[in-house]
Amino acid sequence: MNILLLSAGGGGGNILRSVKALFQRDVEVAQETDPQYAARLTAAVTTRFLDTNEFSLADVPAAERVLIGPRTTGRLGARHSPDVARAALEESRNEVEALIARHSVIVLIATGGKGTGAGTIFPLAQIARQYRKLVLPIFVRPSFERHEVDKRRYDHALQVAAQFDAAQIRLMEILNDRGYVEDHPQPQAVVWERMNLPIARSLRGLIYVLWDLSQVDPSDLSMLFAGNGRFRIAFAELDPPAGQDPTRSEVHDAVQSCCENPYYAFGKPAGTSLICIHGEWSNVVDARIKGQLAAAAMGDRPDSPYTPLYVRTVHAPRPWGVTALLSEFTGSHQPLDIEWSMAAESEQRVLHLELKEPRIAVLPLPVPSAASPFEEPGQSAFASEEGDTTSVPSEDDDLPAFSSFWEFAVAINRSDSVALALARSEASESLPIEPADVRKLLGTVWFRGVVPRLSEAWKTRVLDVLVGGVAVPNHPVRRGKQSVRLSDMSYQDLLELAKTSTLATIRPDLDLLLAVGRLWGEDGLRRLRFADATPNGTPTMFASLFQGVRLRGESAQGADEQR
Repeated sequence: MNILLLSAGGGGGNILRSVKALFQRDVEVAQETDPQYAARLTAAVTTRFLDTNEFSLADVPAAERVLIGPRTTGRLGARHSPDVARAALEESRNEVEALIARHSVIVLIATGGKGTGAGTIFPLAQIARQYRKLVLPIFVRPSFERHEVDKRRYDHALQVAAQFDAAQIRLMEILNDRGYVEDHPQPQAVVWERMNLPIARSLRGLIYVLWDLSQVDPSDLSMLFAGNGRFRIAFAELDPPAGQDPTRSEVHDAVQSCCENPYYAFGKPAGTSLICIHGEWSNVVDARIKGQLAAAAMGDRPDSPYTPLYVRTVHAPRPWGVTALLSEFTGSHQPLDIEWSMAAESEQRVLHLELKEPRIAVLPLPVPSAASPFEEPGQSAFASEEGDTTSVPSEDDDLPAFSSFWEFAVAINRSDSVALALARSEASESLPIEPADVRKLLGTVWFRGVVPRLSEAWKTRVLDVLVGGVAVPNHPVRRGKQSVRLSDMSYQDLLELAKTSTLATIRPDLDLLLAVGRLWGEDGLRRLRFADATPNGTPTMFASLFQGVRLRGESAQGADEQR
């Protein structure tokens, strides 16, 4: 998975600089002990600094600068106005959308002190949601009591948080007020680093999980990030001598560190949460970490909503420890519809966190115009018409042989270079495709990340095979007081049906329709062939009577529930 760390404004940029510096140190350590992991870590993460002020980006590598609204702001900043910042973002919206669209996970970092961060973090999160990305917004609420900002800007920061709640986007909100300690005053830069370092350490562990979804079910993450409320993230280091377990007291201190970080707005009980354990120690230590975290999160509540998702990262480099991403419980929410697309092999080879100097990033996207502030050095010189720098087979090449389309799809999912080259080609007729294979594959989560990696010719042929070889049973379902057929429902209707329907008999067919709608859109759904849900193609009298009895029974049950 490709992960984008995107800061907005000067304050967010300062935090991202701390995060990036920490990653660079991690990569240097990993390079000595595990070069393969170091390559994976750097390839997984892209850093970009978004701003309206060209001068604030002067110390940022050219490939990582995202200057928005040059005509709106004259490249001189948003004049401390969130409204000007939003207008600047709108001016550069196409370029920003192109940046977000090519990553799977978006981490946004901004502060509410001035204009750019406060004005753009919420619309940036909306863009990420529009493209069905997993988005983690990190927003710093400035202090009014400590005179960091005036009342007007403080109130605007509160409004930003309220926008996230209203849009059902979970927010990690950091409170600058809590960085001031009367009995131990320190310079502002020291306080900021003390607040930023836990974020950077925690994101490191979280990124390892999000990059490799074999460690966690995507459906669990769709539940974790759903709904409104706050996130809190923490990392606690556990670094025992080689071959030894951490002591009980070390585990206790680590758990306390995860649960007592004071800087976050987090007032409700913990709900669904992600616990990521790094370290080569015994399962006894894992059990202690899990048990003590659960005890701290649940407190004395026998009905606690705390639901931990455990992830064990294997062979993670030091520093070892535990990363906890806790979410407030704000009720039951439908899982998010996330596009879990895999990173293409050519994208994985790009190292955006270079140790000594930024590397030229050649990404498989259409080449920007010369006037675009997002064009990266060297990109236009090597990109093909489709923006992809990886060669694909020509008609004269010997095409690779796969025994079946299923085997071909598995090879793509594993980022096999031969399979990826064929997938990007137009040689879609080179391999036989069985309709039954397509139907089965569309029922798997991993295949949804394979289809976006296929060329348009392959996508069209896969859909053609499905349409020609599979007839979907046209089940009658209830929508309100009416009975409608699946063929008459739009993609949004099907999504709503999936949230409410408990009919196991239609679930496989409903999942197939949702997969087609997700991957090919409404036009793909309209192409599908439907057949009566009865064996002989026409409803029998008994079936019709039974359907009527069932519908009346469901109606009566719904009336009872309302009463």
